[in-house]
Amino acid sequence: MYIAIKRELADVWLAFSTWRGPNRPLAEAARRKGTENFAIIAAAALPWSTSVASSCALAFLIAFLTTLKPTAFFRSLKHPASISALAVCLIALLGLFWAVDIPWSERLRGLTPIGKLLGIPVLIYYFGQSRRARYIFFAFIASCTILMLYSWIALFFPGFSIHYKSDQPGVPVKNYIDQSQGFAFCAFALAAMAVEAYRKHRHAIAISATVVATALLANLAFVNVSRTALVYSPILAVLFAYRYLDRRQFWIALLTLILAAAGLWAVSPNLQQKTSAVFIEYKVRITDRGPSSVGERLTYWDKSIRFFEAAPVMGHGTGSTRTLFQRDAIGKTGLEAMVTGNPHNQTLLFAVQWGILGCLVLYAMWITHLWTFRGSGLVAWIGLVAVVQNILSSLFNSHLSDFYQGWLYVLVVSLAAGKIYQSADAHGASADSNPDRR
Repeated sequence: MYIAIKRELADVWLAFSTWRGPNRPLAEAARRKGTENFAIIAAAALPWSTSVASSCALAFLIAFLTTLKPTAFFRSLKHPASISALAVCLIALLGLFWAVDIPWSERLRGLTPIGKLLGIPVLIYYFGQSRRARYIFFAFIASCTILMLYSWIALFFPGFSIHYKSDQPGVPVKNYIDQSQGFAFCAFALAAMAVEAYRKHRHAIAISATVVATALLANLAFVNVSRTALVYSPILAVLFAYRYLDRRQFWIALLTLILAAAGLWAVSPNLQQKTSAVFIEYKVRITDRGPSSVGERLTYWDKSIRFFEAAPVMGHGTGSTRTLFQRDAIGKTGLEAMVTGNPHNQTLLFAVQWGILGCLVLYAMWITHLWTFRGSGLVAWIGLVAVVQNILSSLFNSHLSDFYQGWLYVLVVSLAAGKIYQSADAHGASADSNPDRR
């Protein structure tokens, strides 16, 4: 990975060194390709390494600024997907100034997770005019496929894990929540790719996509899966059936899905343990190992609601969450003494910091992105999967603000929206040049 980054830096430097010479067009092409390759490497690194993905994202941003054409960029900001993301960033920025009793270090820390949404207008502009956007998607799919194979190895040979965790079998890097998010997204994206390829008689692609998607879902069922994935995966499966099957086939598929889910639960100790643990932790919020995951969430949610009620319209300001929990924990013990900057619910995180105003902007962005992907075709489906998955997983986590899930959302929504807007702009330009079509 680091060797690839070094090569890309060399290519970009070569492009810069010849950029004003007689080979300027060639230099511009090389510079653009090098810039795009940083995004491709970042996507490939995302399931494995936060630091590598961050470094490549920074390198992409720096190289992007050298290729920026301000007029074209500001024109691209008219797209609803960009405007809605910028609105969320604007609320977070303004919230710095009404968090009057919050330390500036906390305010800036609260701003950082939202800053990644600035990548949406940048990537829509950049890859909306590029033919290499699909390589980012393929890089992420390939990376998750390799990680899936590695996950099976780590399940039976834990010593081969990069970061071994006794309570997370089959998770060689990061954590099972991140791993599940990536695997589920890839599985449903590949399922649609298989159907589209089959309809176009590209049987080799259809078979390959089906095999990989099945392997990813099998890993979730039998190796490790997050409980959040158990919520959004069935819903995505129903959406997939509704989108790609006729009415009769849909009801047959729905019945098959129910029977398959019951069968998998019956033969998978992994699924049985994950589902039963929810009910156990709900009844016993503090175990021998300390507070349970469910117990923590319920406590965080209860306190966040009370914080929201104290400032319902505009909230307590950007970065106020941790400070509010710290103040509330004084003199308390057990779950009530726990402090967090993340209440594990995206809506509550926004409500605490920016009140009803922040929640309205958040949901406006999600609805806008859902509307962007209302059409047919593989690109629209991939974008829809990312948005639905993020909305549903954000019921139990702050996944828009988290690094892995947040950047996955930014990458997929940006690339899919950019492709859709590119097609729409090309169609509009074609209509304008052919008056007979009007």
